[in-house]
Amino acid sequence: MPDSSDGSDSLRLWLLAAYLASLSRTADLRRLFRSQYWSSPKDALAILLRFIPEAADPEPYVALVSDIARNQLDEDVAAGGDDSIELRDEFELEELMPSELRHLDDAAALQIRNSLLEAFAESQWFAKFEYYEHDAELTISSWIFARIYSIDSSLGVIAIVSDIVSLYSMPAAVVQWREGVLTPLQRFQSFYPQSFDSPRLFTLHDFTSVDPRRVIEYFLSYTTAKTVSRDVVSIVTPYVEFMSEVGGTYDMHPWRQFFEWMVATAAVKKGTSSSSSSLHSGRFGTILELAKTWNGPDDMLGDTQIEYISAVIAVCYQCEETTNEYFEAMHSMQKRATALLSSLTGRTPADEKEVKERMQEFPDFASAMKFPGSPLFQASETSLRILDHLITSASMVSVHVPTNLQAVTRLRFFASHEAEYQFLLKVVRGTSKEYAYRDDSNWRALRSGARWLKNKSMVLSRLSDADIENIFLGALLDFGRIGLVSEIYIDPVHAPLGVTDMEKHVLKAFEEHYDNASNCNATRGSLKTASQVLQLIYPHMTNSVNLHKADVLLKATHELSKYALTLVHGTPLTPVQVRANGDAEEIVSLLLQSNEKAYLQIDEMIKLTKDLMYGLTLEFHNVLAAPKTRSSSDHEDGGSNSQSRASSVPPEGMDEDMVEFRIARTCIYSALAADDFKTAHDYCMHRLWVHATEIAQLDSELVWQVFFAAGRYVSPNSSALTPSPGQLKGGISPMMALHLSGRVKTLRLQMDLLARAMDISPERNVFEILNVWQEFEVQVAQYVEVLS
Repeated sequence: MPDSSDGSDSLRLWLLAAYLASLSRTADLRRLFRSQYWSSPKDALAILLRFIPEAADPEPYVALVSDIARNQLDEDVAAGGDDSIELRDEFELEELMPSELRHLDDAAALQIRNSLLEAFAESQWFAKFEYYEHDAELTISSWIFARIYSIDSSLGVIAIVSDIVSLYSMPAAVVQWREGVLTPLQRFQSFYPQSFDSPRLFTLHDFTSVDPRRVIEYFLSYTTAKTVSRDVVSIVTPYVEFMSEVGGTYDMHPWRQFFEWMVATAAVKKGTSSSSSSLHSGRFGTILELAKTWNGPDDMLGDTQIEYISAVIAVCYQCEETTNEYFEAMHSMQKRATALLSSLTGRTPADEKEVKERMQEFPDFASAMKFPGSPLFQASETSLRILDHLITSASMVSVHVPTNLQAVTRLRFFASHEAEYQFLLKVVRGTSKEYAYRDDSNWRALRSGARWLKNKSMVLSRLSDADIENIFLGALLDFGRIGLVSEIYIDPVHAPLGVTDMEKHVLKAFEEHYDNASNCNATRGSLKTASQVLQLIYPHMTNSVNLHKADVLLKATHELSKYALTLVHGTPLTPVQVRANGDAEEIVSLLLQSNEKAYLQIDEMIKLTKDLMYGLTLEFHNVLAAPKTRSSSDHEDGGSNSQSRASSVPPEGMDEDMVEFRIARTCIYSALAADDFKTAHDYCMHRLWVHATEIAQLDSELVWQVFFAAGRYVSPNSSALTPSPGQLKGGISPMMALHLSGRVKTLRLQMDLLARAMDISPERNVFEILNVWQEFEVQVAQYVEVLS
């Protein structure tokens, strides 16, 4: 303030200075501030900051500010050689003062000044400066920053700010700010005019006070793969270098924040709106282009360069895409990082064992993959080699099952043995569309690839060689690659798997092909494949009980294909229906009912039944139904309901003779149904009666019931050919006599069967049998009388 004891003069001088500043009359201001009436440089600078119009030519008032801060007002005037501009007395001072100000009373002058000061105090856009009495440069810099921040907050016109800071006489701090903040901002607005369509996110002051990560994101909000290198070099780099030198409110490393932006931007989320079907139009493609064309920050010590290489490595791990285009891009970035690292020396890389140990120190995969702390992201030859192997692994696996880099990384460092096993199983099994076109060469390549995943890239390091071979053998057998199985697992002198493992897979594949067969013919389709699978090791390599059961079941099933048989209404017979039924005797009984002359092949029927019964005891992994057993009272149509199969153990005490006797009984009934009493009588006498005592010990009901059924059998044709009582009294023809003679013979055979039935039947059934026998006796007597 002016050095005067008169308060009214002080007010008027302050208002005069404000008045002259508002009109940009810097020459008069210079006269005023150097006069004997003014003694406070700080107040002078404050008035200039508050009242100089924003649009005023900056050169005169910046020069005035500099002279005030440097206390060079007198030197400037002396250089002019004209002392007429000096204010020597009050008269000359009054000449500068407008009439309105001269006639203003003290109270009004005070009110005006206070109002102006309050307005500035309440203004949101007015910035303050710091006055340094012994450091003119700091004072000038502070005033300039306060000036440009105020202009930016009130008007937002960058051009005015640029005119100010572009003056030749700017302090070094302002020049540094201009190159690190204003110039990048101007380039950003020039490169992307569309940025003017929305309000600017930051004031000029914010660029040095907010988190640099936000500013970096703002500067690169419009960047693409085509422009990212230009933007990073001409916009981001000057800003980040400026922030690295001057620091800020945030105690952070600006370059690291830029690298974090790289990693976050590259995180392509599959299936999100930010993901793009085209690599080079997506976010990952933007970072790829930057890594290809930008060598990183200029860093004599190499520490920032190391962080850049780490960021390039981390970028690869963020990609969730599984197409070959992206894998090639990741390989390109890995090679780029390798080339950048090769230019740096003096670093001791960690070995793979150490990397694995450090990875396992993290509680979970997500924690282990955070940038920049993950051991996988460290700029070293080891990390780059691991990355190369993992990218190759993901690319190789994705041919069969889409798998991103993160998935194979998780497998290598955090998966269990079971997880790796299930993963390889999924890859080998593939999809139905994929393996349909997989030939032997593809299978060989896939097997070699699996071993590479185990031994080289270590993605499947928890699996043993036997685990891999078991998975492949099972798949090859299921997919019917019989020749390739022989080539890899049968023919070599030192086979990859032992006979026990081979048998396990052969049986499982046999079951799979057996159940999937569409018919029971073993010479074609899936059942043929089941036969080929079985013949790989049976009987020349092993003749185990289960393989023998499978062979017997296969042959019995093929025998069924020779007959007309339906187990499920409206559906052709399939092997899985045979296994689901599980009752060999019921199946053969239905076969005899469906095939008119099949009963004549009694030996074949007996063998077929025994084979089915034995083969169906094979324990299948795919549980359908339990094999059924017959109780002593079961007839040919008994016990036919399927049950849930808990096990496939042969029925204890199963007697092959009883199977034979029951099938003989069924054949006898079938013969009677076919009106073939002669065959039925023959089976009764030669298949059952000769073993009656033995059968009675096992089943006391079987023989007499069959004999009674055959004994009382009446042919459907007998009534048409038997003469009526009237015909008998009137005489018979030779043809009729011949028929009666045959009828008498049949009746006597039936009476014999009935007599044998009475001998062995329970007492309660004797009278029923006797009644039929007596009825036949009467008929025989009548017919004999006529014939005689």
